[in-house]
Amino acid sequence: MALSPWILWMLTIPGQLDFFTHKPPPAPTLLAIEQEISRGLKTKVVSLEKCLSEAMEYQPRIQAAKASQRAAEAAHSGIYSLRGIARLMPDLSVRKKQADEGLEISQALLTKEVEDTKYAIRRAYFTVIYAGIQAGRINKLIEALERTKKELGKDLVWWAIEETIGLNGKMRMTLSEAKNQLAVAQLGRLKARFLLSEEMGGLVALGYLPEPLDKTLLKPKIGLTLEHLETMVDEKGPERILARVGRDVARLEVEAQKRSSSFNFVNRTFAAFTDTGVAPIPTPDRGAEFRPGAINIEMSTFMGGPKSYRVLRAAALADRAEFTEQTATNLTRLEARVAFLTHREIERRLEAERASINDALQVYNRATKSTIGFMDVLLLGQGIQLMVDYEKLRFDQALIAADMMRMSGGSIEIPFEALGSNEPMKDLAP
Repeated sequence: MALSPWILWMLTIPGQLDFFTHKPPPAPTLLAIEQEISRGLKTKVVSLEKCLSEAMEYQPRIQAAKASQRAAEAAHSGIYSLRGIARLMPDLSVRKKQADEGLEISQALLTKEVEDTKYAIRRAYFTVIYAGIQAGRINKLIEALERTKKELGKDLVWWAIEETIGLNGKMRMTLSEAKNQLAVAQLGRLKARFLLSEEMGGLVALGYLPEPLDKTLLKPKIGLTLEHLETMVDEKGPERILARVGRDVARLEVEAQKRSSSFNFVNRTFAAFTDTGVAPIPTPDRGAEFRPGAINIEMSTFMGGPKSYRVLRAAALADRAEFTEQTATNLTRLEARVAFLTHREIERRLEAERASINDALQVYNRATKSTIGFMDVLLLGQGIQLMVDYEKLRFDQALIAADMMRMSGGSIEIPFEALGSNEPMKDLAP
């Protein structure tokens, strides 16, 4: 039978079969990827405390908040330094009080930026550790599966079981899924390291790529009550301070407009003398857990019209500021309660899973130290998932502790400690 002209063309023209025979280049190694994107920067092992201290020096957001604070201080000094005819302004005493409040606003904004950055650093630091733990365990699992597959392929009993229930196919699927998850964990860990560097101030400012000193997740000692958490959030939370001081400044504006001259048809407001600095508190979230959005304070730099209308407008905006403060109160208390309840939920789930995680650990230990038995192959996938879920709970517990410190404006300090000898996962650090 003669070959078709198309096949003859494929065989006679050089390079036409490359499409069918060409193999894609192997994926780059993890080290090669790190070197490619780090652009020659060296790795430096750092503690969590070192990460936090570096951020205070290099993080641009914190430096910007400090610059805003200096601007508020200059505005405050400017009001108090007025001389000559400017001291006869009828509303000067009120403007001085508003400038005093402006200093408190600038300090609250700086505190908010500092605590937000600390939370972001703790989150990134713990994420690197968490991803590293998962990558280490998955890698051990892959080694055990490949070793077992090779050794048991010669066993007649294993061959008979394979013919009956397709166990070898199940092992191949487990191995394939494990390799997929290993890539996710390894690259996820590298992403978290770069995120950590950005939260610390950026690779250019640091001059190195940070590597966490800790290799296991630390356990937070959350010994506070809900009442204590809510009290600290009410008194020291920067969002609450911003809303509370913004309300007071808006109230003072009503008094300032009352004292203004009746002959002025355009009069300045406090926004011409100092910055409210009040941002929405916090970003509205209407996902799985509905949280109402905050109402921002509103005040223009100038008010026009007769004095009576300026007073009415200032009073209306003061009412709006009052509602802003109420919204901030409701929202931050909701946030505190959700965080506290999540903490209690994690405590209960960790305790409930303690027995099953011990069983899963026994299977895992046998699988990674010797050839896997028939029953262990059936239980290994479920056991690994239990271990992953348990470690995720511990990760979430650390994040909740970090969030509690953030929302309290740093007034709550939650210590972290190493796992105790009775903790199920203590001896499983990669």
